Amino acid sequence: MEIAEIIKAIGLIGIGGLLKSLLDYLIGVKKQKAETQHDFKQPRYKAIILQCYIFIFYDKERDRLQLSRPDLKTKEDLYDEIYVEWVNMTLYASDKVVFAMKCFVQKPNQKTFNSLILSMRKDLYGIRTKIRTDDLLLKSTKDKDGYNIT
Repeated sequence: MEIAEIIKAIGLIGIGGLLKSLLDYLIGVKKQKAETQHDFKQPRYKAIILQCYIFIFYDKERDRLQLSRPDLKTKEDLYDEIYVEWVNMTLYASDKVVFAMKCFVQKPNQKTFNSLILSMRKDLYGIRTKIRTDDLLLKSTKDKDGYNIT
């Protein structure tokens, strides 16, 4: 083996090591970005789910809302907050979650709420499920303002 061939072989090993290091770095950055995004989404989704739940069952849950968010004094205030959450989520949520939230904002009821829950669940955890929105429906009721909550 000539010296030139030995130098080429050592060079290839060095380039291979650099490429591996670069690839490891890029994968690490992508993983860290995904973890940061997930860590941000999870508490936001939980807060949104609670707001939507309280909206649907407002008569029953009004006191809980006043304890956690005294600035939201009426059902309309809560609706406005949910609308703002929808606008904000366009920055971080998946398309399916944004569309499910839009459906809830347009027609807040138990079925659109359940669809939102399942969309968030899939976005956060990638869970494949056989649960359908109808599987989560409760008995049909209306609140005192005439909103059909199921």
